Parts: sequence; structure tokens; C-alpha cells
Amino acid sequence: MIVKFYATLRDVTGSKEKKVEGYETVGELLKDLAKTYGRDFERLVLKGDGLVQGAMVLVNGTHIAHLQGFDTPLGKGSVIDVFPPVAGG
Repeated sequence: MIVKFYATLRDVTGSKEKKVEGYETVGELLKDLAKTYGRDFERLVLKGDGLVQGAMVLVNGTHIAHLQGFDTPLGKGSVIDVFPPVAGG
């Protein structure tokens, strides 16, 4: 699996992407990433058992809101895109 980070998450994680394995669901992956990258990651992505308002997580190009949310299953070849809330004009 490959996790791709965008915008300010690249500063928090220090990379554009990370190879991971062994995760069965999106929720499991995100919670572990929050443990790895700390409060800044969590503040930008997680709120309780959901996403921070405006944050987006895509699995193979589809928003998890249109799949099974945090219970969305992950496979060996999954690509997970993680976007923090973005403001702009």
C-alpha cells in the first residue's frame, strides 16, 4: 500500500508518500499514522472516530465517505490519499 500526503501534511510527515503494509482498514491506518506523526497529524486529519471537517481520505481515488468510512478495507495494492482541510480563495 502507498499513503500519499498532501499540502501541510507533507511538512508534518516529512514526505510526499510512505509505503505501509499490514493494515486492514482505513481507520486502523489513520490511527497508527497519528501515533507515528503525533498531534499535528491528528489535528489535521482525525476528530474522534471520524475525519476533521474538510479533511479528505481517498482509497484508490474514491472518498471514504462513499465507501465504508473508517471501516473501508485496504488491500495490498491500495493507494490512500490523505488531504488536510484546505482554505483558499
